[in-house]
Amino acid sequence: MVEETIRTIKETENEAEDIIKKADAAYTEILEKARAEAAEMVSKAEAEAKAQAAAELDAAKEAGRKSEQEAMDSVEQEIASLRKDALSKESDVVSAVIAELV
Repeated sequence: MVEETIRTIKETENEAEDIIKKADAAYTEILEKARAEAAEMVSKAEAEAKAQAAAELDAAKEAGRKSEQEAMDSVEQEIASLRKDALSKESDVVSAVIAELV
């Protein structure tokens, strides 16, 4: 009976060691998966942030180009207006100069 009890205790100890080994292996596997998932999440977040930053940069560049074009259009309109005013006064200036010379 003592031998049977000792055998049962050893079997129980062996089973406990197997359970511990399996638990340790499961722990290691879960930890490795968690690390891989975390690395993937970080990589994905970085890629998304870079894509968003690039899109925002493109939008800012486009807004800058649009503002520049609007300013250029305004300047060109002002130049055209000044040119028109100058041409409309040209005959008056010529007449005034001739009048002074005579």
